[in-house]
Amino acid sequence: MSEHVQAVAPIHHAATVLLLRESDAGLQVLMTKRAAGLSFMAGLWVFPGGRMEPSDQSPEVTARVPAAAVAAAHDRMLGIDGRPLEREAALALHVAACRETFEEAGLLLARPSGGNAECDEGQIARLGARRAEAMDAAGFVRLLVEEDLVLDVGRLVYWSHWITPSQEKKRFDTRFFAIQMPPGQEASVDRSELTQHAWLTEADVRTNMNSGEMKMAPPTIATLQDLWSSHARHGGIDAMLEAERRRLVPPILPKLIVDEGSFQTILPWDAEYARIPGESCAVWESYPEYLLALPSRRAFKR
Repeated sequence: MSEHVQAVAPIHHAATVLLLRESDAGLQVLMTKRAAGLSFMAGLWVFPGGRMEPSDQSPEVTARVPAAAVAAAHDRMLGIDGRPLEREAALALHVAACRETFEEAGLLLARPSGGNAECDEGQIARLGARRAEAMDAAGFVRLLVEEDLVLDVGRLVYWSHWITPSQEKKRFDTRFFAIQMPPGQEASVDRSELTQHAWLTEADVRTNMNSGEMKMAPPTIATLQDLWSSHARHGGIDAMLEAERRRLVPPILPKLIVDEGSFQTILPWDAEYARIPGESCAVWESYPEYLLALPSRRAFKR
């Protein structure tokens, strides 16, 4: 008798963005809370982001992406198998990062075509008023064309790469990017998929997680811990982003050990990774110190 084999869900490319700013209380990161009724990560606090769409690779939008600005990140962007990512996919992921930031947080990572100037107050106000028109991928492309904008992808720092474990029903191959909050703009959530947003310090996150008020997925927690450590090492956002612009970014596909109502994550650099059932990513012989410093085998509730 053959054993039942659970079908593995397809993996979709996605991008998410760590929006950062300095405050008197220290480094703050913009986080949003997903609505309770969603089919993926319902009720969890996340960074703005989402799935890459076909229009993110359209000629109309790729013409508005400075290719040279993507090239440095593309050199470090790998697939799950450890092979270099196709240039077209790397470019589209940068587009998706900018588009999702506008859709979910109302922040436009773009500038006028033909110059290095930021959008002025009038243009920012006009673009904000047109946000509803750009709440789908095709609408975002039209907005860029009609406003004659180019995406400011050169400011995005490729930060990390996480893949949803094979046991999950919905899976994403997600690239994380970090950027300083664009000047002259204010964040606001779309109120459909998201219900809240907040600028949070490390102390804010730890307090709310310890009280149970805030729940996050393991990659979100790991990314925050990495972010806080890097900021402490470098002493500020500008120095941190400049130093991390060439960081090595291996693919991370966790495996899960499920025990009744909880699970543990096993990461590629853990000794038992190869022995745990589930899909694997390419495993490096040695990993960057910033990854080895992350905690492993922490128990999470389902």
